[in-house]
Amino acid sequence: MAEMAGMGSNSCEQIAVNTRYQLVPHGYDRNNTGCIWVANFEATASPSRYWLRMEPSGAPGDLAQESRCRDIPVVFDRRAVDLRYSLVKVRLQAGLHYRLSLWRRGVHDSEVAQVVADAECAGLPVSLAQGFNVWYGTCFYRPADRGAFSRAMAALPAEHRPQVSFLGGDQVYLDTAFSNSGLSVIPGFGSRNFSPLALRSRQTIRRKLNRVFSKEYRDNWRTGLGSKLRCGMHYFLAGDHEFWNDYPNPPGFLPVLWPQKVRRVWEACARKLFDAYQSPGHGYFSQFDVSDSLGFFVLDTRLQRGVGRDGRFTDDATFAQVIQWLRTLDRPGVLVLPAPLLARWQFRKPGIGKSLLVRLGFGDHSLADTGQYQDLVRALCDCPQDVLILAGDVHFSRFARMDLGGKQVVEVVSSPLACLPSAVAARDLTPEFFPDRPTDDIRAKVHYWRHEETCEKPRAHKNGNNNFVTLGFKPGDSVDDIQVNVVCWNIEGRDADGALIPQWQVSDLVLKKHRPAVAEPESESRPAPPPQQSPVAVADPEY
Repeated sequence: MAEMAGMGSNSCEQIAVNTRYQLVPHGYDRNNTGCIWVANFEATASPSRYWLRMEPSGAPGDLAQESRCRDIPVVFDRRAVDLRYSLVKVRLQAGLHYRLSLWRRGVHDSEVAQVVADAECAGLPVSLAQGFNVWYGTCFYRPADRGAFSRAMAALPAEHRPQVSFLGGDQVYLDTAFSNSGLSVIPGFGSRNFSPLALRSRQTIRRKLNRVFSKEYRDNWRTGLGSKLRCGMHYFLAGDHEFWNDYPNPPGFLPVLWPQKVRRVWEACARKLFDAYQSPGHGYFSQFDVSDSLGFFVLDTRLQRGVGRDGRFTDDATFAQVIQWLRTLDRPGVLVLPAPLLARWQFRKPGIGKSLLVRLGFGDHSLADTGQYQDLVRALCDCPQDVLILAGDVHFSRFARMDLGGKQVVEVVSSPLACLPSAVAARDLTPEFFPDRPTDDIRAKVHYWRHEETCEKPRAHKNGNNNFVTLGFKPGDSVDDIQVNVVCWNIEGRDADGALIPQWQVSDLVLKKHRPAVAEPESESRPAPPPQQSPVAVADPEY
């Protein structure tokens, strides 16, 4: 499985990251096509020639269809602040691993060609029998990391190395980056929070913000997240800190963002960089399948979110896509979100104090506080297959399970990769039933996996560790069943041999494929069926 996924060696960690160029495999397009993000951080355009080399490896039978390397010309035809880049779409053979390298040669053919960046990825597996590993993580505050995340990824055992990674949000903290550019005693809360930007022209505001924002992206992509982004395919979702805390709502504790003029320029600058680095395809959702066994739906719930209570979390067309995917799913599915679906409804009466703080910008709107939440819950209840939800953002890890509409729903939460010191949070295991926001008569008992932290730091006992999760999918004991090994890794935890230590692990999770019910022939002697009722989950024994 590790060899198929391209993670059988530590090659990604052994080669130094070039700081002027970068390759990031950016997810699958239709028909197993891969999207490769090619970045050039040089200040001025170069007359040099560039090409992307793809070198396949794998089983001899698979290599028979693609045994030679390919060279694809690269033109940096897209621009952002301090960045020139290209998005190269490449054909990927199912089951093959690809070594990617960016080559550069000067204007004279006599000059020696040089490799200036490298990465690796793989085509989707032919079947789940080959195994399939995914990775999920959110919230990377680089100043607090100090290289711990890169060291943790280098220490991750080979059998857990992912073929696909989901970065669920807050890959950059643009609000704290701006704040920390001034005098700062508490990280994220500096003198720049009170900067009178609104008195400046829009051009001046844009210039100042672009300087800070582009540096934050470059530093995170080239160093903080750099080694991770070179290995496997990546999907990026937006968190609020890609803009500001609780975006798009005005943050109460950031006076610099109170004026609408500043927010509009800030949003435009941040969005251009997000589109360039994280979403060059400019989509709000992605889908892919692993053979005919497992379906994935990656849904952004931040970029188009409305302001205030009951604002939408995405546009109508995207929302229709996820609703249709849930209601027509014909195999177990994985729904990837930036924030938990199992969340508190903060505008419930009599919670006036909490809701008032959220309204004033001193708290965050949860997904349950949005206007499309209840329809998403209804679609999840109607879904005919088992569903696993991946989510983050909340600065703790958690495993929760429920029976909903006659099938199993599991939510795995992982956050943070590197915690903002002023934003530690205790693990929330309090919602007894899903959903917390009343929706029709849907009411499912929630079962939590209770675990102890592996870190002995005082913070861990109350708040949890910096962490990420890996999930290994493989066929179960019964036909169409999928066994899932869920491991939450403590980024700073090591055993005596230096290997990464699991923070907690659930190794016996099984996702089942449910067959459509076969209608029995009508019979005059059969009594009429009782009136249909919305399903109410029956609780299983707790994990």
